[in-house]
Amino acid sequence: MKQDELRYVMATKAPLYKRLLIEIPKTDIGLHHSSITDYLDKVADYDTSMMRKIDELISRFHLGAVSTTLNRHYGSVLPRINERGNVIGGEVIYFDVDNGNILRQDPITDHLYNWYCFDYYTDKEVFFGEHLLSGKPVAIVQEEKTALLGTLAEPAVDWLAVGEGYNLTNNMMSKLAGKRVVLFPDDISCDYWEEQFGARFKVDRGFVHRDINRYLIDRIRGRGSPRTRGGEEQGSALVIAHYNYPLRFRSCGPKASLGEPAGMTLPLHPPLGGICPQDP
Repeated sequence: MKQDELRYVMATKAPLYKRLLIEIPKTDIGLHHSSITDYLDKVADYDTSMMRKIDELISRFHLGAVSTTLNRHYGSVLPRINERGNVIGGEVIYFDVDNGNILRQDPITDHLYNWYCFDYYTDKEVFFGEHLLSGKPVAIVQEEKTALLGTLAEPAVDWLAVGEGYNLTNNMMSKLAGKRVVLFPDDISCDYWEEQFGARFKVDRGFVHRDINRYLIDRIRGRGSPRTRGGEEQGSALVIAHYNYPLRFRSCGPKASLGEPAGMTLPLHPPLGGICPQDP
């Protein structure tokens, strides 16, 4: 969209009370590798077995990419998908592939071609990963990156992310009625999560002053191919355990297509036995 067109659209943007919920069929978000998958590849030490699992993550979470790059890596499309399989929100995040830090973050609507996306709003009360909920125990974390690391490290758990701690609401938690749920806050959100949800859900403070991402990375590197694990097979853990503390899940008790994202069609990782080469 040209700048003069963009200025016109912004000037005629509909007032909040006239906007409609944006619902994009998830098939409109092409599957691409991006800065987040480049980061995960590095986390996994380019292990062939783990890279196949990362390709599966791209498909399951419907991860995409935009055509713009930062530090030569594509911005990652991290959609929020509802139970009907529609994208109702999400972010475009540029990650530092060396350490996973967020370099830049944009709303997903900023990267849609259709001008009338400005007359829509996004549903902020949907978890990242919500469309993948099953009968497994549920772990709630803040960052989308952590949910992806958790899915690789502990596949026997459904991992959900909220983006920021104060984004978590009672409406979101009500969707998890009857499930075994544990919340993993950081040092900023721990008191809020404990106060708002601690009476009904397990709020685990074990990672308030420890890096949950570091723990999950260590778990991932222990789940690679026999070549990288020294030939020792490791089974899938049924519970999350951190630093020799077994975490027990408890029940929470009763309780129109808008076009394609602006991006290039990029292939998934090639099925090679070696390191996936970086894009130029």
